[in-house]
Amino acid sequence: MYSSRCFYEELPALSSFKELANFQTYPDAPNDWYLVITDVVSSTKAIEQGKYKDINFTGALSLVSVINLNPDLNCPFIFGGDGVTFLISEDMLGDTLSVLADNRRLIKETFDLSLRVGYVAVKEIYQSGYQLKIGKYQVSTTYAQLLIFGNGIDYAESLIKNPQYADKYLVPNDYKITKFADYSGFQCPFEDVYSHKEEVISIIIKTRNDNFAEQNLIYPEILQKIEDIFGSFAACHPLSEAQFRFISSDSDRAKALIKIRLDKKSQISKYLGGVFGKFSIALQPIYIKMNKFFGSPIDVLASSDYKKFDGTLKLTLACDRQQREAFQKYLEEMTQEGKIYFGLHISDRALVTCLLVTKEVHLVDSADGGYALAAKQLKQQLARA
Repeated sequence: MYSSRCFYEELPALSSFKELANFQTYPDAPNDWYLVITDVVSSTKAIEQGKYKDINFTGALSLVSVINLNPDLNCPFIFGGDGVTFLISEDMLGDTLSVLADNRRLIKETFDLSLRVGYVAVKEIYQSGYQLKIGKYQVSTTYAQLLIFGNGIDYAESLIKNPQYADKYLVPNDYKITKFADYSGFQCPFEDVYSHKEEVISIIIKTRNDNFAEQNLIYPEILQKIEDIFGSFAACHPLSEAQFRFISSDSDRAKALIKIRLDKKSQISKYLGGVFGKFSIALQPIYIKMNKFFGSPIDVLASSDYKKFDGTLKLTLACDRQQREAFQKYLEEMTQEGKIYFGLHISDRALVTCLLVTKEVHLVDSADGGYALAAKQLKQQLARA
């Protein structure tokens, strides 16, 4: 097993997402590292109240706060819509939990949402008989994406979400904050991006069997079926340059963005910052065209986080209704054959949030609930099994 702090930096990266098969060949996560998991408590209810954008914000804010602890290193993470899973070295754990505790406070004050923050030692996952293997996929020149294989992540999530173990695995509400969150590089310049086809769908697919040999057969088959129905991943990219629209300085998203930037500032600084914030947001289209402060729309497409693997296959894709119905029928047949569980959410728009630190990445989900509602369907299937 690896134990070096530079484990993830030195891990070879896949150049194609379709190369992720042969799960048993990946190295084990370092024995002295930790899984740190955040998610919004009662996210489904919050989505029903129209807070899907706020939920997306919470995940992105958690992510940027951890990235900014050491922006020169690749931070191993997977964005799941209503939360983030991190793989954290032991020497970074204290600062990570501190900024996430500070972030939890901001989320409550800004959006009236409760952020759950938990952590489980990798060695405990192994001692309990579960597997946690790690890969890396090079999405773009600026972004390398964490890949997680094995049932260890499901086990860690079950511990964190079980109230019986709250004292052991959850960061308490009175956690002493010694390192405050830094949100530099957090940007949300775009309104929801309408599909360049008919729909934008978010899908979560999980094999029924944790056996790697069976997964090595099923997931490549699913990826090939996606190509057969939708075309290449480039063809079903959920974002399109022609569909980008900038937020206005009076939008709810702009107001939340300004409030986040001014967190912990004095009252006079907040007033002046609010005025300047609206002005800067109004100028964002010019900034992007000049390619000064962050990437062009083409860069956004290249560094988009819209396909991932964390023990489940997660995808956000643009498609027409006929393509979606054909793929949905295929997934239902796979489910009836006892091979998979799946959840699928349908929208006509994508939601994109931009993190522009040293490693540019653009988080993508379908609008109106995305992965969170797809996960709800998946859990319903699991409950019936």
